[in-house]
Amino acid sequence: MVGPAPQVTIIVPVYNVEDYLPETLESIAAQTVFDRCQVILVDDGSTDASVIMAKQFAAEHPNVTAIQQENSGPGAARNLALDLADTPYVTFVDSDDLLPPHAIEVLLTAIVNNKASIAIGDMDTFPKRTAFLWKKPFGKGDRLLETVVDAPELVFDAGPCHKLYDLAQLRAHGFRFREGVHFEDAFLAVPMLLKAERIALVDQVVYQYRRRVSGNSIMDNLFDRVQNYWDHLELCETLADLRPELDVFRREVLERFLVRSYQGFAMRAHTLFGDADLWKIFEKCSRIYHDIDPSFIARWTADTRHRVAYLAFKSYDFDLFARPWERVQGVVACGGELHLDYPVSPALLPLTRVSAVSVRLEQVRLIGSGETLKLSGHVQVNGLPMHKPIRTPLGLRVRGSGLTVPATLERRSDLKSADDSREWGGFAAEVPVSQLRGGNHSLRLVFMTETGQASRQCLISAAFLRDAPMKLSGDTRILPGFTGRDNAMLLVQKAGGAEGRRRWRRMLLRKDLRHVASRRPFWKQRLLRLLTEPLMSGRDIWLVGERKDTAQDNSWHLFRHLRKVERRRNVYYLMTKDSPDRERLRGLGNVVTYDSFRHKFLMLHATKLINSYDIDSYMLPSRWERGQFLKHLNWRISPARVFLQHGVTDKDVSGGLHRAKTAVDLFVAAAGQEADYVSEHFDYGDAAQRLGFPRFDALVPDRGHRRILLMPTWRSYLVSPSYNPSLPPRFPFEASKYARFLGELFASDKLKLSLQRHGYTLEFLPHYEMRSVSTSMVPPDPCFAVVDQTQRSVQDALRQCDLFITDYSSTAFDVAYLGTPLIYAHFDSEEYFSIGGYRKGYFEHREHGFGPVCETAEETVDAIVTYLENGCAREEEYSRRAADFFAVQDRNNCQRVADAIAALPGPQR
Repeated sequence: MVGPAPQVTIIVPVYNVEDYLPETLESIAAQTVFDRCQVILVDDGSTDASVIMAKQFAAEHPNVTAIQQENSGPGAARNLALDLADTPYVTFVDSDDLLPPHAIEVLLTAIVNNKASIAIGDMDTFPKRTAFLWKKPFGKGDRLLETVVDAPELVFDAGPCHKLYDLAQLRAHGFRFREGVHFEDAFLAVPMLLKAERIALVDQVVYQYRRRVSGNSIMDNLFDRVQNYWDHLELCETLADLRPELDVFRREVLERFLVRSYQGFAMRAHTLFGDADLWKIFEKCSRIYHDIDPSFIARWTADTRHRVAYLAFKSYDFDLFARPWERVQGVVACGGELHLDYPVSPALLPLTRVSAVSVRLEQVRLIGSGETLKLSGHVQVNGLPMHKPIRTPLGLRVRGSGLTVPATLERRSDLKSADDSREWGGFAAEVPVSQLRGGNHSLRLVFMTETGQASRQCLISAAFLRDAPMKLSGDTRILPGFTGRDNAMLLVQKAGGAEGRRRWRRMLLRKDLRHVASRRPFWKQRLLRLLTEPLMSGRDIWLVGERKDTAQDNSWHLFRHLRKVERRRNVYYLMTKDSPDRERLRGLGNVVTYDSFRHKFLMLHATKLINSYDIDSYMLPSRWERGQFLKHLNWRISPARVFLQHGVTDKDVSGGLHRAKTAVDLFVAAAGQEADYVSEHFDYGDAAQRLGFPRFDALVPDRGHRRILLMPTWRSYLVSPSYNPSLPPRFPFEASKYARFLGELFASDKLKLSLQRHGYTLEFLPHYEMRSVSTSMVPPDPCFAVVDQTQRSVQDALRQCDLFITDYSSTAFDVAYLGTPLIYAHFDSEEYFSIGGYRKGYFEHREHGFGPVCETAEETVDAIVTYLENGCAREEEYSRRAADFFAVQDRNNCQRVADAIAALPGPQR
């Protein structure tokens, strides 16, 4: 008996998906109407087992055809199958995605019953869900749309999956996938949506899309891949050509897509292309957007940053497109609103309106003799590039004192590290304390433009809250704080002597009682602190720590000195209960278990917080939410913050360590060059001091064990960090150059033979954050070993190696201090300094470093062999560089650091 004729062709392009294809094919075979389907699998030149799996699936099912083609891309594969399809309807499935069992059945029922051009079902992504813009029409039940105009958001669903198409209509329109481009789907999916007469919406999930890293290169991001700009522009040109064929309503839907979909490319193009290519993009875009109303563009772009490119297209200003920072250098005010200072006709005015202004205060400091209050922060005017100072004068208005003082823009390396266009986004203003009146003062940044003034409220930042202890200038007390949700303010009291102190304490008591009575965050801690403050008054309590479970770095060495040499009573070390490193602290006393009541109690009365890493991440009790702690408790405790930098700062890491981010009161540096760089580049001033690392006091060489130590640093984009384990890695470790380097190094026969011949072991000590993904790469071979940090500390491993290999780790300075030869392995410098967000600082390894620089595993092996053959002796040039860098090597660092911490002023009460 002959079964029913197939009604649906399922087209599946296949390319190197052996890990996912079986599950995909299984979901297709499980369709409730599988017997009414024709499946065409097109292998696009796979080099893995995908082609065998496809052929086997076809052999098992008579309604499945498996064909092959030379690698030509998914567009060509789909077109090949599209030409072979002979059913009324067709759908597409990617070879790593899944279909729920009823997917084809419900789509088929909808398209047949409604005589529709397309049936569209809902789609979910996994393992993580995605909130797509086009999903807005769903959640309202099944329905029939006469055209896409009834649900215009669907135009942004540019993929062909989770849809069932009328094949005859597809062919009548001549729509096909574009071959050899990155957005091949949209060349068919978007035009068909625009042309469709009836669209059946199926309000249930019919497709499960697997979210994977696109491509096999970690550089292959949407806006990083140059070809994407050209491919998407080709799509926009193709779609723009459809405008004469569409009625006015569908044309509006199309133009919504043209504007919104290319805005990210248009905004970023000048960062990737030279003038020749920019001109080509500019010419094409000027034609595409010429007839689109500026108000419409303003409506369908995200913000002013994205509108600047369209402003350039509409005004035919190439320089504005290629170098916006040269054409737009200020703002003008109009009715309290801000507009970019760019000459336009009234019709183009909507494209210049500033969509948002963000003003954040970060530091409040008394400067000079203490008679001037310096307030600093950063400003971001959406759409206004700040590659250099803007022309618009600024002022800081202190409401409550009737005072407006000039504000000056400052270059900020930390802002530049996040976005070049924010380089001059810092600002500072100096307020004479004598001109402040008593009471509460809100703070606003004023734009003093040629057409009038406009001001914006200054908001708080985490650094502002860390810097919130009371400032005492003569008889004036100034307490930074906030009102409402995030509005920055200053509380000023002008009263001196004993009466002033009493008034201030009464005010603090009222604040505490109101906080407790209203049960605001940390009210219990505020109450406990209030009740126990008389008992703890006068105690100078130092809390010291590293990561929650370690005692190996500068903090541990300092703590040992403080307990054994200075014999300080009120200094405590924080550590988890089950840490193997607790043994290192045996006999020192004052070890406080992390998260214990004692830990929380001491935090309420600490005068100094001292850590080799991020203070808030590793010293706050785990249930103390950081933001709420800074808002409601930190200012009340007012501890000084000391950063015992765990490694020499040689790169521009101002993005995380700028004074405007950390509010650290003492930044301990190991060398003079380092201290000068941090002082000037990170804005620490006198707070950055060359005191020497405490751990260097115990850094005595113990060579002769015939060990080579390999110790690369971490890559934040390849792992989930310990301080935020919920943050997924941006790129897979297995596909990285980091993994490739380790694989090639450990697989080198030349290396193994040299290690065996000279009797050496190469030990691998991965960074704390990389350990979980990298240790498995070390082969089970006597030539190699993984250092167990619970048995041997990092410092001991450094002291006991005869040769050291790293990439960019600051531990190279420790090794140079020891006099041990080292090798720099720069195996992924492009990724490290681009994707990783790192920027080079004052120290260049080839010019200033203490060993040769290698770029491949092969070069690194050659350098290792050379050192083994010369007895691991460091060259004279590298010894001279080390001596110059570490001008002081007197093993008195602990005492200098202890003295500097003791000299920090205590909390003002």
